[in-house]
Amino acid sequence: MRISTTGKAIVRHSETGELFEIEPDEIDWEVVASQERDMGPDRLWGASTSRDELGDLRWEMSEYPEGFLGEPVADLNGHKLEQNFSVSIEHESDFDDQDFDEDDFDREAATEELKEWFYANYEDPANSLPHISAEGGYQWIYGGPETPQGALGDNFSGEYPEDFIDKVAQEIIDERGLWDWSPIPGPEFYDDDDDDDSDILEGQRFEDDADKLSRLLPLAEELIQDQETGTFRVRFKEVVKPGLLAATLSQLTDAIEDVLENQSNGLNANSLEIRKLRRTIERYANDPQRVEMDLTTVHHSLTVQIGSGELPPSDENNALLLALQEGAQGIRATDTEVSENRKILQEQSLRELSSEGLAQLADAAPILETLTEGDLQEQMREDVLFLTQEMRAGPPQLPGVTRADAIIPGRDEAVRVFGRSARILIVLRNTPDLVEKIHASAGFKALNILAVLGSLVSLGLMLF
Repeated sequence: MRISTTGKAIVRHSETGELFEIEPDEIDWEVVASQERDMGPDRLWGASTSRDELGDLRWEMSEYPEGFLGEPVADLNGHKLEQNFSVSIEHESDFDDQDFDEDDFDREAATEELKEWFYANYEDPANSLPHISAEGGYQWIYGGPETPQGALGDNFSGEYPEDFIDKVAQEIIDERGLWDWSPIPGPEFYDDDDDDDSDILEGQRFEDDADKLSRLLPLAEELIQDQETGTFRVRFKEVVKPGLLAATLSQLTDAIEDVLENQSNGLNANSLEIRKLRRTIERYANDPQRVEMDLTTVHHSLTVQIGSGELPPSDENNALLLALQEGAQGIRATDTEVSENRKILQEQSLRELSSEGLAQLADAAPILETLTEGDLQEQMREDVLFLTQEMRAGPPQLPGVTRADAIIPGRDEAVRVFGRSARILIVLRNTPDLVEKIHASAGFKALNILAVLGSLVSLGLMLF
């Protein structure tokens, strides 16, 4: 089975009005999420491409029940869709009717052959896969999910008729009550000894993804692993000009107090932006990367609210904006690493966390807590809380300002969570003995630790 894409997508540039044609061969559909429901698997398909003039373009569509496609929904980086693709499902088969002799066809023996092959190569995901999300959150670390129709069709389409393969596949589904199956891991992935997950930890399944995400989400810091416990702490980079940073934070403190003195400015001590800034001043004054991130995030957030009319453009609010801008720019001007990191991050377009992604992140929180200590543990806890709860409790993102001033809530919090998770995974691949220590002390199987970090890396690559 494959998704057939026909026609052209026509996209109008949001600023110039120029029309761009996207050919169907420029996108390839793949399953990005799947969960079991009453009528079988509910799949989310995704496809993307990129144009220099338009940036990243992405389409998604649902398939439920199996074989029934929804309309492709486009995320076009702010541009307008004038015409969409047409999509359909095609069932491919290499079977040649002319080479098939019905008289010599032993259906019973062939049915047994197909079932024996399938059960030897696929199993119930509950047998081996970690289950993280409360909503069907199997982590498909061995590939898949795979349906009996897909697996049998791929292996036997040139040998037996399609209707016969479909009939056997349906018998398998009826016998076990399962639509989605997991490939049975071979010896290179799985060891029957539950006390030894080192083969999995030394595998390279997540290597490319983790390295890629780490490069996409840089931070000016160093993660240090404790050789006794296996847990991680963060070492901040040295402040290049401590006096300048201290003066910046002092100016910011004064601007905050001026804003809070007058209720008509629309901000108070419990406002999310004020709490974030005070926490930055009190806890992270020795971390220039964190200060730059928080000043940038709050500046963008306040700009959106002032531009939309939610906050007044008062002298005090404008003075606070200026202090935030000068502070962030001052750090970038004196710290080349922080400046380069911001340039890289500005090139990324963050997609909104779905409800499934939020549940996945919340489920991962206990393992992230176990893997970290000190300031890193506290920051991870705060960032996960913000992304999964606090961000959702605040007002929605408002229109009315330019795209350059707008910000998707949770950008830098997501950068820290997903970027750090990728770098932790990279280190853990090379220290399986220390992961075993975490396994022994915290009760999390080493396999689950690896799978959770791998799933966060995969989620991060979908978002950025």
